[in-house]
Amino acid sequence: MKKLLSALLAASISASALAAAPTGNIAMENVEFFRTGDVFNLKLDYVLDSLRLGSNRQILVTPVVEGSDGQQVALPTLLINGRNMHYAYERGTIRRNLLQNYDITSEVRRYNGKPQTVPYRAETPFHEWMYATDAAVSLRYDTCGCGRFAGQDILRVPLNLNPVGRMKTAWLTPQVTELPVAIHEGKARVQFEVDKTELHPEPYVCRNGQRIDNRAQLAVIEDSIRYATTDPNVEISRIEITGYASPESPYTHNDFLATNRSRALAEYIGQRFNLSKDVTAYGAVPENWVEFRQQVVDAKDITPKQRADLLALIDRPAYGPADYDEKERELRTDPRFAELYRTTILPKWFPQLRATKFAISTRLKPLPDEKLAEIILKSPEKMSLNQMFRVARLYPEDSPEFRRTIETALKYYPDSEEANTNAAVWELNSGNYDRAAQLLERAGDNPEANNARGILATKRGDFEAALRYFDAAGNLPEARHNKALISQ
Repeated sequence: MKKLLSALLAASISASALAAAPTGNIAMENVEFFRTGDVFNLKLDYVLDSLRLGSNRQILVTPVVEGSDGQQVALPTLLINGRNMHYAYERGTIRRNLLQNYDITSEVRRYNGKPQTVPYRAETPFHEWMYATDAAVSLRYDTCGCGRFAGQDILRVPLNLNPVGRMKTAWLTPQVTELPVAIHEGKARVQFEVDKTELHPEPYVCRNGQRIDNRAQLAVIEDSIRYATTDPNVEISRIEITGYASPESPYTHNDFLATNRSRALAEYIGQRFNLSKDVTAYGAVPENWVEFRQQVVDAKDITPKQRADLLALIDRPAYGPADYDEKERELRTDPRFAELYRTTILPKWFPQLRATKFAISTRLKPLPDEKLAEIILKSPEKMSLNQMFRVARLYPEDSPEFRRTIETALKYYPDSEEANTNAAVWELNSGNYDRAAQLLERAGDNPEANNARGILATKRGDFEAALRYFDAAGNLPEARHNKALISQ
């Protein structure tokens, strides 16, 4: 872990700050911070070219490593002496006093007016707090040898040892799934000849003289299909036709009629709109007791006693066709219902139960990603999560378009582990660590989410947790890379 400052780092030492003694600058070049095992290393070159120091003056410069919570470690001190102080130091007349306050690694005499560079190397035991974002090295000075630092720090340089800035995030590509569908439901009363299953789309006169005209009711279905496909980018994914019959006649016969009438209508719709057979589906409800019950509840021309008796009959459990046939027989023959059956139920209520319900499902057609980029701006609800991520990949990861797409995916798929993982990764890359932590709570246990958790733990200085998360990410290349950064 190394930080190299190739540019000159300098700070002025003002004459007033040093009691009008030294003037000029102490500068630094080639500053390096790095960790080797359990040791923190500091390398730099002090540049004294512009410093002027009186013969009887001295400066002690001490690098101090500082943490975010007040931790401090002072490194060995460089003593810079004027001419007379240098000779005194060599004779040992000031050594004892200085050694009481400082660990002096080297001493140099300042030759005023001449270029002068002093290499400095130091090490100290490494502490985890040195990984903190705001950990730094400060250069402090003392002009009296008394152990008191004067004035401001000469220079404060962030360590930036935490490897989080060099870690790699990983995006989670959502699985290809069925596209969201929009369902358009409706109801029509398509008529059939008594006891027949053939569909008549044009006006037709039955053998008993009944006239059938289905044009208006078929138009209800066809108009719904056309409305559902007004968007040229959508297609019909499925049409479900369900036929409902009223309870008169034997149950098995009603089942036959309702099923085959639904099939006839489904086949007609499929041919009318050139749909494949796997798009149209049909089913049947042989006896529409559910809506019959609602008719009884809503009826205003029956007595409370009739209503209660009818509901009791309707709600009675039925376990097969025979039970339904028995209910229908009681409706016809039981003195409580017989007259109401002849005057109201059979001629007025039952015809309303014979209907066709349809559900038209639409979805996006197969489209290129560039076209999807247009659709996500106006109809994102029609897109799958995989399609949204493909759109995001059209843009640079630091662009507003990429961010907007990731946020749209999270909005429409708020419970998706994939959407939460990718939103968390985006927040990590943007430095929004608190928001990333919130999103990761719903991101599941996928490798990409665990890698993101490892990066978050690294940012917080919890390297034990970070290693666990990177291990949990398995063979994810980004996780292996990140683990190596904190294992070296």
